[in-house]
Order: sequence, then structure tokens, then C-alpha cells
Amino acid sequence: MISQSTKRPANERMVGLLRAALAEILAEVLQRGYHGKAGIELSVQDGTIQHIRRSMEKTQR
Repeated sequence: MISQSTKRPANERMVGLLRAALAEILAEVLQRGYHGKAGIELSVQDGTIQHIRRSMEKTQR
């Protein structure tokens, strides 16, 4: 079922952007000295990814 929904042209593009966003966030937060939260939020409408929202919150120690 996942493979069928990602074959839509809009989802193919957005899944690529999602993978890139996750890689960028991981590269930033998986460093010594980083303390905080990171997240990715998807807005989906009728099985199609509409928006990708990235968030990072750094805690000062």
C-alpha cells in the first residue's frame, strides 16, 4: 500500500524532500553538545503530502 501512494508524482517529489529534510536534521542534532528536540510534521490531504514542516528546538545547558 505504501508503494502505491508514493508512485503519485506529487508524493514522489515530497518523499524525496522528506528524506532530505530528515538527513539534514539528523546531521545537525546527532552532534555532541546538541540538547533539544527535533521533528518533522507532514500535512496530508486525500493521501497526498501537502506540506513538510521541520522543527528544531535547542536547549541551553
